[in-house]
Amino acid sequence: MWANEVRKLLAASMVLAAFGAAPTSVLGQENYPAKDVRVIVPFSPGGGTDLVTRIFAQKMSEKFGKAFVVENLAAGSGGSAGSLTLVRSKADGYTIGSGTTSGIQAAAIDPTDFNPLRDLDPVARYGATTLALVVNPKLPVKTVKELVDYVKANPDLTFGSSGVGSSTHIIGEKFAKDAGIKIRHVPYRGEGAAIADLMSGQISMFFVSLAAGKSYIEGGTLRALAVTSEKRSLVFPELPTMIEAGFKDFILDAWYALYVPKGTPANVVDVLVKAVNEIRADPAVKTRLLEQLSFDSSGQDDPKAFRVYMEQELQRYIANAEVAGLRKK
Repeated sequence: MWANEVRKLLAASMVLAAFGAAPTSVLGQENYPAKDVRVIVPFSPGGGTDLVTRIFAQKMSEKFGKAFVVENLAAGSGGSAGSLTLVRSKADGYTIGSGTTSGIQAAAIDPTDFNPLRDLDPVARYGATTLALVVNPKLPVKTVKELVDYVKANPDLTFGSSGVGSSTHIIGEKFAKDAGIKIRHVPYRGEGAAIADLMSGQISMFFVSLAAGKSYIEGGTLRALAVTSEKRSLVFPELPTMIEAGFKDFILDAWYALYVPKGTPANVVDVLVKAVNEIRADPAVKTRLLEQLSFDSSGQDDPKAFRVYMEQELQRYIANAEVAGLRKK
């Protein structure tokens, strides 16, 4: 009799345990996020990464009913401080961060340095934009050829970048090498700071992402000479490509993406991937990103596809770094 009762109690407890265990992971997924989420942007406010991230963070806040709080950590070169903070953060989904082409560029220059493919878990892209070669309107040039000729006659000119090892750094060095000119590099902690100094005349030129530079180009406070995409921009169709300006294989797109610390639970990553893809597909968001920031959010992504894309990008940027003489062996 007593043994019978024990068996019944054990059976009941097993059923309860099974009943309780099954929904735990489901509820864990459904309940994420259960509190506010920190979103690290490794660049200063006002740059393309910051602007695009804030739109996605706002939509996530609306979607989940929890605040996705953007925090700009711009110390270090090429966004290294913010990226390393993300690497060292607890892998629980409550500290996530944005990354850009710059992370791959850094890995292309120095294989032992920060590498988002190795040090973080890629989640999905937000989308991509292109870059535009811009100058201060007071500079007496209106074409890339005029700029090259002007630099040759005025060797003290400078170009800005969003940090040492960033995409804007490597593309600037590539431009100088391909054009046969010498221009001094001035690194900044993000596009916003570089744009401010370009407008004030502290630097002479900058390859700015259209996401960050569109309003300044339209307002006339920056003069665009060409874009780095393979085809002309839909937003600025009057601008030639760098290829049209005589620079062979001069192609670079700026993409921004979401990353999490390594080891973040798969169910959390699944929630984030789904959210990013839903936001990318939202017609209102697509229109806002394209019209306001020249940012193309079309397409879908997942960690596996994004990783394959990043690996392909790394090989291309290794070639660019070698051309620019920046690749460390």
